[in-house]
Amino acid sequence: MVKKKQVKKQVKKKQLKGKAPVKKKAVAKKAVAKKAVAKKAAVKKAAVKKAAARKAVAKKAVAKKAVTKKKAARAGAAKNAKDLGLTYITRMDHGNTHGWWVRVYKDSKPVESKLFSDGVHGGKLKAKRMAQAHRDQVVKKHKIVPVHLRKTREHSVDKRSTSGVVGVTLSVAEKAGSLRVHWSARFMEKGRQRNVSFSVRKYGYEGAFRNALKVRFAAIERSVPRGLKPPAPSKKLERWMKKQNINPAVNRVTR
Repeated sequence: MVKKKQVKKQVKKKQLKGKAPVKKKAVAKKAVAKKAVAKKAAVKKAAVKKAAARKAVAKKAVAKKAVTKKKAARAGAAKNAKDLGLTYITRMDHGNTHGWWVRVYKDSKPVESKLFSDGVHGGKLKAKRMAQAHRDQVVKKHKIVPVHLRKTREHSVDKRSTSGVVGVTLSVAEKAGSLRVHWSARFMEKGRQRNVSFSVRKYGYEGAFRNALKVRFAAIERSVPRGLKPPAPSKKLERWMKKQNINPAVNRVTR
């Protein structure tokens, strides 16, 4: 009986010894699987974190771009406002009238005429700002691009003008056997076209040209560009000036 029990114990011991490696292998396999799951979770977490970081960077870039665009728009608006200056605005100081006169034209036709007086609008500076703000609204409403903001400048070549400057023309007319030579400035005033002429006989060839330039650019409220010179006179005109003792280089300019 005792011997049988011992044999059973030995058999059971052997069976347990045989199961131990299998159990160890199963535990090891389970540990490996657990590690793989943990590693997969860590990789997934890192990927999510990386994607979130990328998204944050992209969001910041979009926000920065929007701010930059806004700043550029503001700068552009400020530049345009600065460029307009007193375009379409004239200072009025006549008698009891003191203020800023807004006169906006489109295609040579008046679209707005309004006076901002100093007394009504709180002083000279405030009246000026209100006039400029009103001018900007009118320009925007009628989609007007002032001359100096266009691609083709007012002093660009004009095929209709003998001077190459828009609105400035040399006029040569023969009357009673005598030549009458003038440099003329053409511009719009109160919806009507005006023409102011300067005699070459009186002001000289270049002087008459410069006077016409002054009138033309004053009418469009711009300063005369530097370096503008009249084209060389024709041989016929040269002979006439020589006969009349007119020096082409004479530059008598009005105030």
